Amino acid sequence: MGNEKVLKREPELKPPTTFEEQIEILKSRGLVVENEACAYGILHKVNYYRLSAYLLPFQVYGSDSFRDGTRFNQIYRIYEFDQKLRNLILYAIEPIEVLLRTQLAYYHSHKYGSEGYINPVNFESIRRHERFIEEFNGAVEKNKKALFVKHHIDKYGRRFPIWVAVELFSFGMLSKFYANMKINDQKDIAKKIFKTGPKQLRSWLICVTDLRNRCAHYMRIYFHKLVNYPRLPNGPYALCSQRIFDIIYVMKYLFLNHDKWKNSVVRELEALINEYSMDIQLRYIGFPENWLELLEERPVSPRRMPQGRHKMSR
Repeated sequence: MGNEKVLKREPELKPPTTFEEQIEILKSRGLVVENEACAYGILHKVNYYRLSAYLLPFQVYGSDSFRDGTRFNQIYRIYEFDQKLRNLILYAIEPIEVLLRTQLAYYHSHKYGSEGYINPVNFESIRRHERFIEEFNGAVEKNKKALFVKHHIDKYGRRFPIWVAVELFSFGMLSKFYANMKINDQKDIAKKIFKTGPKQLRSWLICVTDLRNRCAHYMRIYFHKLVNYPRLPNGPYALCSQRIFDIIYVMKYLFLNHDKWKNSVVRELEALINEYSMDIQLRYIGFPENWLELLEERPVSPRRMPQGRHKMSR
């Protein structure tokens, strides 16, 4: 008997609740529900569990209760802000992704030929290259009915020059492709295109990939702590907030058209923050008081920060 292991019994899962019961649960924890009919309509469209994540900053420490004065309408406003911020970030990432596809394909094809990306000798790690090609083949299979993919399967026997292949690369694949290029190739692209170094650029691409994936999968970015931190450039902003501002800040170095960045992305961001200023707290997305000045300022050559001032990304 003494040698027998005691099996730990897992707690029972909570039973499902109706929309009316969900409202009562929120009220019992101290949430002010100004209009129950409106709250019912929102919970009918937005999963209770999804919406409850936005209540985390309002919880009393060590309790399920909410701080006095926490309102349902404010929580939903924060949810709306988060939704619109994700859309704006995806809008800002698109030209960065298109630029990367263009520059990586151009550089690699002129140095190694149209199918040089298939040859592992043109990369740092054979093993990482094998995994990348497996991922690329999966993308081909997934998109085999797309006209340009079908054309290259039927006419060229499934052979894709890199300027076609990159159109199937996700942002994450672009990041992996760059990180496995020969180190001198990484240096060339980082210096000539982005005026930085390869370690810094690898860090930026990893972090933008993470943020893009969160936004594309509709995951919360308000009150979200980063897993990977970008290597911040030397300059007026040197503190790591561990929140999304750090990534937005380095995105301005990847977004080469500064006028468009300032007059489109930053202006939209300013308008969005002004619209929800009464409901959100900028510290939960890592925005310092001078965030507007930092994002508007034209980027200079971003030398690498000294080590130890921030956590390194993977």
